[in-house]
Parts: sequence; structure tokens; C-alpha cells
Amino acid sequence: MRKMIRTMFFLILGILLVESLAIAQEIIPNERENLSRMEKHRYALLFSLQKSDGVVRPYKVTYYKLDLNLVNPGISGVVTAAGKSQQDGLSQISFDLAAAMSVDSVLMEGIPAAYSHSTGLLNITCNRTYNSGEIFSVSIFYHGNPVVSGFGSFGDSIRVDGAQWIWTLSEPYGASDWWPCINHPSSKADSVDVWITCLSQYKAVSQGKLIASLSNGNGTTTYKWKHRYPIAAYLVSVTLTNFDTFSDWYKYSPADSMEVVNYVTPNIGTNNPSYRTNAAKTPRMLQIFSDLFGQYPFIKEKYGHVEFGWGGGMEHQTITSLGTYEFTESTIAHELAHQWFGDMITCKTWPDLWLNEGFASYCEALYFEKQYGKALYNSEMANYLFFAKYAQGSLHLTDTVSGGGSAMFDYYLVYSKGAAVLHMLRHVLGDSVFFASMKAYANDPSLRFNTASTSDFRSACERVSGKDLKYFFDEWIEGERYPSYTHSLQVTQQGENFQATVHILQTTGTVNPVYFTMPVDLRFLGSGLDTTMTVFNTNGDQSFSFTFAARPDSVQFDPDKWILKDVQKVPSRVQRDPLIPQETSLQQNYPNPFNPTTTIHYELSEKTWVTLAIYDILGRKVKTLVDQEQLGGSYNHQWEVQDMPSGIYFYRLRAGTFSETKKMAILK
Repeated sequence: MRKMIRTMFFLILGILLVESLAIAQEIIPNERENLSRMEKHRYALLFSLQKSDGVVRPYKVTYYKLDLNLVNPGISGVVTAAGKSQQDGLSQISFDLAAAMSVDSVLMEGIPAAYSHSTGLLNITCNRTYNSGEIFSVSIFYHGNPVVSGFGSFGDSIRVDGAQWIWTLSEPYGASDWWPCINHPSSKADSVDVWITCLSQYKAVSQGKLIASLSNGNGTTTYKWKHRYPIAAYLVSVTLTNFDTFSDWYKYSPADSMEVVNYVTPNIGTNNPSYRTNAAKTPRMLQIFSDLFGQYPFIKEKYGHVEFGWGGGMEHQTITSLGTYEFTESTIAHELAHQWFGDMITCKTWPDLWLNEGFASYCEALYFEKQYGKALYNSEMANYLFFAKYAQGSLHLTDTVSGGGSAMFDYYLVYSKGAAVLHMLRHVLGDSVFFASMKAYANDPSLRFNTASTSDFRSACERVSGKDLKYFFDEWIEGERYPSYTHSLQVTQQGENFQATVHILQTTGTVNPVYFTMPVDLRFLGSGLDTTMTVFNTNGDQSFSFTFAARPDSVQFDPDKWILKDVQKVPSRVQRDPLIPQETSLQQNYPNPFNPTTTIHYELSEKTWVTLAIYDILGRKVKTLVDQEQLGGSYNHQWEVQDMPSGIYFYRLRAGTFSETKKMAILK
């Protein structure tokens, strides 16, 4: 089943990442959705094997050394851990280690110690008791063939050129599949060494700096990696095969540069011709994110990418793992942003995973804004806002175990709504305060190289802004869904002036919250009038009045699309009048990829002639779905493919002067 799913995944990616030849000239910002769908499936499989770590440990592990032998099938080696007791009379310690792995012996302070190993937990009896603050050292000798969780944790395969390819992907609970550790994001060791012995024709890659590669005189080489920053177990990685390497350099001061090193398989250029061009953009991304959030956190060591055999990306600390087809601009930006949000500051518990994934998703949009302009930021956010409407439940996850834990990596909830929340917060605070808050959060001494909760992020924003943001975080993080607004405009003349009254009705479809409290921009337009006013909508039924010297002919509700919402306007206060969308728009089809049916949603602000057509990748029209005059309103058009082959297609909506094109993929 793993092989079938994996093959299908690469087929999906191969289709989705075909270069657009005719219509789609813009950067397509939706690839994270496809990646997260596969992540969601992967973690559903993983959670069927492992549950959340409920063990309370009265000690802190401060250091790991992994000395691993990967010459023969499986894994063997010794993991040495140093720790500090946090209570008096500590007599037993434990590590997470999958039952499939065999423990050969355990030494404490160099002396054999008694242990038991079952149900994924290695319990060790200390040779003496340790009081609070005392340091201990333990070495665990072990071997075995890791049971693979989903698509990752520990992959061992043979590439098409005959080379062995070993890679790991441990998030969230896969680290203990292949090495004994404290397997929870709140547990960070202060540093780690990773030594890997493998056949000499291979290169082995891990965290931090490569301090030595020693030939052992028997056809094997030992690579010694040294990482001197705090790190959670799931961010430790090992990857090896017959890599080629290339480097770029991030010049972070007039006299200093940091290497950005890439490890790729020899045939990556055949499978992904743009890999080198996209990887070369990393130094610019490093500069952008460093300007926004403070210097790249691991500047004394390195950053880079290593190609691995899974079809996504994973933010392993200092060395992101990327699938063959994921050397793309948006994925590289996403995983790099994790080095600040996810690696330097790690979510304290998995229910706050949006602090990792929502932040990295939003940083993709910020990168595109800084590099290409606000229009591309708006395009990115339009997609996140659209998909966030499909989110179910609270962004603060209430259950990360049952149901396969799939909500942890739900694209609509954790990625899209997480990004949408930051987008809305930006408008609530204003640009200068928002970015100052993000930087303050990233540079808080109590959070840097530590863990954080949503309340920590909220506190940073409140300190910088001086605002009480309880309403915002209660509604958007703890609450569910989003507001659906209906608004109307009434204008009356008062002498030489005009009074404009906007009536706003709001529903949410939930009692959590009954309504959303939000600042709302209202743009009034008329002859000689173009004015935007901001109101603070604090109720489900509220009116706001303004006086203008010129007559307002219309009002645009949230014209710059800051709010995750549905919005309709009523031409008058007469309730029987039809509800008409504020503006014409075309949404991303859903599902995508699809087979055999997908739905295309579009909205018309007025009566007009509409054409909706499908084009192939060469720009040839292959199907006309709509060609008629339609009234203003919302439309869902279902398209069922029959004799269309798998591949990339485009759909274009023309409605009066409006024209927009989007990409879709058929997967059979």
C-alpha cells in the first residue's frame, strides 16, 4: 500500500508542476494544498501506530549524540544522552523507542544499567538517585529495522541508478521509530551531534556543520555533524545517497557569508529542470525573512536543502528535506520560514501547530510581496482565504490523536486559516505594528530557541500594540467558521450634505462565536467621492452613519479583502430584493486534482454575458461550459470529465470586462 500511495503521489506532483506554456504565466500559489493533503494522509497512517506522548518526565535532556551505522540493512548504533534532574530522588528515566527496535544494552555513567523495553517506551533504572540539578549521562546501544510510519520516519530504498537512498521524516511522532529520544515538541535538547557511518560511495547529511568525514579503511566513511542550537527530536534528520552538491552564499554582512548548500541526486535535472534556478533564490529569501524577523537563527552553521524520497518538504533544522519535484519557489520559501517559526520557536504542543504551519504559509505570501509586489501577495491571500472557508473546527486543535490525527495537517484549517488569521491580524494592527509584533515574537528571549503557545504570540502582539486582542484570538483561534455579512446602503439628503447609513447583518453558522467583532473598511464611491471609512463591527445587527458633501452612489464592503468572510449586498432595505455579490469573481475549482467531477464557483455583480471555457496546456479550447447572459448572483458549475486525459488544464471566466484564468488538474 505504501508503494502504491507513493507512486500516486509522484504522479500527482508530476501533473501539478508541469510548466505552463500558454495561459498560466503567473506563479501558482496552491501547491501547498496538494502537499498537505498527502501529509494529512501520511499522519493518519502514523497516528494509527503511535499516540501522543503522555509521559511526564521529571528531567530535561540537554544533549544527544547519535552514532549510527547505516552500512547494513536497518540501523544500529548508540545514542548517548545527557540530562538534568528536575526533582530530588530521581531513580528512573525513560525514552521513547518503537517496539520494533531492539535494545542491546544501556550504560549510565559508563556502568551497565537495568532497563525494560515495551509498548514504545524504554524505561531505565538509574544506578543511583539524582537530586534536582544533578547531571546524568546514559548510552543506549540498539539495532533493528524501523517500522515505517506512513511515507516517512525512516525510508530505505534503492534508486533507479542502483544507489541506496536512506532518509528520515519524523514529524510529529516518528523520531522514536528509529532512535531513542524524548519525542515531544516541548522537549528540546540544547545541542546534538549526529555521526553516520555508511558506504564510502555515499554522502550522509544531517544538522549543523560537517566537522569531519573520516575514511574507515574498510569501504566505509563516517560523517560527523555538529549542531549547537536547541532542537526538538522531530527536527533531527539523516539522509544519504550518492549526492551531488552545489552551493550559494548568503552575504549577511559586508564581511560575512553563510553557505547555502544543496545535496541532490544525479538525475534531479531530468525530473525537475528548474531545481537549480529556484534553489538559487534562497539567499534572497534569507535576506527578506531576516529583515522581517531578525537574522537567520542558525547563522553560525548553515542552511541548505537535501533531496529525499518523499513527495513534499520538511523543515529539518538547518537542512530542509525536499522531494524531487519540490525544489519550487513557494515550497522553498515555506520551509525556510519554518527555521524561524517551527524550528527556532517550536509549538509547545501539537494543538498549537498553526504557529508552525500557518506562519510558514503566510510567510510564502510575504516573500512574494517583498520580491514581486503587493499584487502577488493579494493573489496568494485570495487563495488562502478561499480555502480557509472549508476549515472545520477550531484552529487551536482540540484533538490530535483520534480520527488519525488528520486535523493536525488539514490544509484548509492549519495552513489556510492559519495564514488568513495572520493576514487579518495585519489589518487589525496596521502594517508597522503588525511587523513589529512579529519581530518581537521572534526575538523574545524567553521564546527564542524554545517553545511557544498561542498565548505567547498574543502577548507579544499586545505588548507591542498596546491593544487587548482577546476578542480576536477568542474568535479566530478558539472559535470556528467565519462571518457571513449582508449589508445595505441608504442615502438621504440633509441640506447640502448627504447622510449615508450602512446597515450590517452578520451570521456565523455557529455559537462559537455568535458573531465576529472586527474592524471593517467601507469604501464610499460617487461623483467626486472616493472615501474609505473603518467601522468596528461589534454586533450581529448594526448600523453606521456618515455625512458627506457628495452623494455616495455605492459602498464597497472590505474592498481590500482583509477579512475571511462571505459578503452580499442588498440594493435596498426591502428584504425581498435579491442578494447580489459585491463584485465579479472566479474561485479555485474544488476538488483539485479531480476525477471525474469538479465544481467551479463564480459570482457576478450584475447581469452580463458570461463565457466559461476549458483550455489545455497549449492554450487550445477543449470545452465550453457556459456561453449565455446571466443575472447577478452566485453560480456553481459542475464539470464531469469523460474522455479527457490526465494533465493540467485551465478554465477562464469572461463576464463583461472581467476576465480571469485558473489552473486545474485531472488525475485518472
